[in-house]
Amino acid sequence: MHNFQSSTCDAHSGLDLSPQGGSRWGAGAILLLGGTAIQIPIIHKAHEMGLRVITCDNRPDNPGHSIGDEYHNVDITDNEAVLQLAERLHVDAVVNYSLEAGIKAAAYAQEALGKPTSPYSSVCTLSDKKLFRQFLREHGFCTPGMITCSSKEEAFSKVESLRFPVVVKPTDLWGSRGVTRVDASPLHQEAQLSAAVDLALSLSRGGEVIIEEFVEPCGPAIEGNAFAIDGVLTTRAWADVYNDPQAANPITPVTFCYPSTQPRHLLDKLDATLNRLLSLLGMRTNAYNVEARIDRNGDIYLMEVAPRNGGNTSHDILSLITGQDVQRAIILAALGEDCSFMRNVSYDTFWMGYVVHTNTPGIYQGMWMDEDFKQNSLVRYTPFMQPGSPAGTYSGTNNTIGALHAQFATREEMMKVATDTTRYFRPIVR
Repeated sequence: MHNFQSSTCDAHSGLDLSPQGGSRWGAGAILLLGGTAIQIPIIHKAHEMGLRVITCDNRPDNPGHSIGDEYHNVDITDNEAVLQLAERLHVDAVVNYSLEAGIKAAAYAQEALGKPTSPYSSVCTLSDKKLFRQFLREHGFCTPGMITCSSKEEAFSKVESLRFPVVVKPTDLWGSRGVTRVDASPLHQEAQLSAAVDLALSLSRGGEVIIEEFVEPCGPAIEGNAFAIDGVLTTRAWADVYNDPQAANPITPVTFCYPSTQPRHLLDKLDATLNRLLSLLGMRTNAYNVEARIDRNGDIYLMEVAPRNGGNTSHDILSLITGQDVQRAIILAALGEDCSFMRNVSYDTFWMGYVVHTNTPGIYQGMWMDEDFKQNSLVRYTPFMQPGSPAGTYSGTNNTIGALHAQFATREEMMKVATDTTRYFRPIVR
């Protein structure tokens, strides 16, 4: 297995957050939104930094709550409830890590408490596909043609203004949940569009759907995680994205191959486009999960810029690739401490992230792995379910069995695995 040493660069923080030193706030406590398995690593990180971790959500059985120091049953989508809890507990920061559900509440509470955050209004813009697309269009960014609707009747009355294929999705969800590509116009395939709108409406928290023209990328689509300090990108890793055509939702990203094969000048253009967006929104110090497409004209389309680190442990890949301690940076950003140790670095190895899933529903039994792959390429496998749990087909990132990260010496080695994963690893589902 390839060895990896993470650099934390503690000397760059003006605050002694070591277990021995405690913090300048005395006990030092953060309110962490959520307690899923994904939150467990940042709970451990905060403890390493000498901070108490108070977790909250409305799922007391989430595993992170037993790792934290204190738990409160509060809906993390309820801005006022989160703010009131933070005020009552006198915490030093409200932290959202990886969860889309907590993005708005964390920014709302931090802003109301006078603590460091990007503007709540800007976070709301990035968190809503309708507001995001409108902002992009108003400021001259490349955007696909789109409509929004809150009923099937409204969708059918507007959709003929678009060029097919189109993508139908809830305006307020990420992770490919409720997303469907529709290839034929209603004149030829009314049932397909009808089913897509029904699905998106059923999942949307606000009961609104966006239908937009599909942007055909020149080469693979791009996805990645990034970190910005005072609205300027300092650390990022861009990947080529591949889907599983056999999945229940074949447009859901599955495989991420780093670094992207897009030409350097286009990736620089992507960076510049993102920096312009963050500047216009007045964003401060934040982690981001980004989806982008580059068309045949070299135009950059920002499909999503989520003001949070990615889910399914995709955020781990940024730390693994760059050697930067992203979890520490996220905590320090919420505390208003120095994150200047986060910087862009070059790397000469190749990394693959893979969303472990099944296309046949059943009971998850465990993972099979080729021994040579396990010994020489695997860096980390993180299961999201225990053996004996029911596993559904992969229609979105909420149906994920686990996440896998691997490292390779050459792109050829990586692509050999990426294009035929079942020869090297696969979940056992019966």
